[in-house]
Amino acid sequence: MVDPAPRRFGYWPGHLVVVGSMIGAGILTTSGYTLRETGNPVALLGLWAVGGAIALCGAVTIAELATALPRSGGDYVFVREAFGRGAGCVSGWATFTLGFAAPTALIASLAVTYLAAPYAALLADALPPWAVAELVPLGASVLILAVGVVHTLGHRHNARLQAVTTGLTAGVLLALGVGGIAFGRGDWGHLAAGGWPTPGQWPALALGLIYVGYSYAGWNAAAYLAGEVRDPARTLPRCLIGGASTVIVLYLLVNLAYVYALDPVAMTARSEDEVKEVAQLAAEALFGREAAAVIAAALGLSLGASVSAYLLTGPRVAFAMAGDGVFPRFAARLHPTRGTPAAATLTQAVAAVALVWSGSFQKLLDYTSVGLAALSGLTVASVFPLRRRPGLARPYRLPLYPLPPVAYLLLTGWTVGYAVYDERSRASALLGLGTVLLGFPLSKLLAAPDKAHP
Repeated sequence: MVDPAPRRFGYWPGHLVVVGSMIGAGILTTSGYTLRETGNPVALLGLWAVGGAIALCGAVTIAELATALPRSGGDYVFVREAFGRGAGCVSGWATFTLGFAAPTALIASLAVTYLAAPYAALLADALPPWAVAELVPLGASVLILAVGVVHTLGHRHNARLQAVTTGLTAGVLLALGVGGIAFGRGDWGHLAAGGWPTPGQWPALALGLIYVGYSYAGWNAAAYLAGEVRDPARTLPRCLIGGASTVIVLYLLVNLAYVYALDPVAMTARSEDEVKEVAQLAAEALFGREAAAVIAAALGLSLGASVSAYLLTGPRVAFAMAGDGVFPRFAARLHPTRGTPAAATLTQAVAAVALVWSGSFQKLLDYTSVGLAALSGLTVASVFPLRRRPGLARPYRLPLYPLPPVAYLLLTGWTVGYAVYDERSRASALLGLGTVLLGFPLSKLLAAPDKAHP
């Protein structure tokens, strides 16, 4: 039996880790593709509002699960308790790989890309050719390892790093959203190009909802710290719901700034490569090229919050699984003096660095969204059998049960089904689902019959 980690996190570290986990590459790229495909800014805003509602349904459901089972490990613990050890193993391994290691690699690489872009010419002159060619993977590796080491030092260091990086992220998005609307050069007439979607726009919006859902992923992050949060019955619901609500407001503000800044008709004429960096396009339109370069660098720096959040929450999955014997046992070791899951943290950091250098992390972005949607659906569905379990304390009951989890599952099921149906996304969707299914034979090998959790 593994010794539990001490309960040292309060409300704000939990709130900030939710915000830091949710904000990532999606808000900086997804909207550009939707505007290019539809030219409908009103539908774009509606899409992000629907995605926010789905995330909030998930957050209130996870709040009930996390307070009923306040242990580190998050989704793995809930699925294990609801459906058995084998299902928990499937969820845990897929979450550790697709939900944490791969996004850590991807976001770290994007952070370095944004940071280096304004100084590309200077770096090309100052560095040898081999270093310039490998600048992004080298920088991403250093960033991941540095943040991972900080998270092994202690809870106080973790909380401070998360506060600084998440505060920077929120500040940059507020500057782009509120600052762009208040002081930027835009045109509210762009909204006139939008309205109720036409039949031809619905397929693009359906695919867009998949990536918007991925952009909102992370609303369950505080649940991974459930075993280390003080007064979890009171603190966890506030962290989960408050953090998700904060990000929903930020995302809607930023998308409103995109609509204000960018001519939707002109966006339909741009290439996919051009619209990928929609945040930079909007910043240039609002503030000019020089200011946009500064904002791009700030956005790159702010992505460090997501790297930090993933390296804070993800290791708790490996820690919990190692305690159950379905992950290498060394990951269950706490630092002898600092009480942090140092071995699990460094394991995730090393796995993320390997993905950075594998050259496959861009492809991971295409298929992890569907795989993670399926995994989150399994987690949310855990509330139904656990509601029927006698003797399980429920300090927090989600409002309007069972409507929030049912709504979440219906919308998530629809997006996953459409991704498989649509030929443009079918291959990546099936690959993502296949990655999850690989967990079943792995669970047969690693998970003995479940006696502790009937």
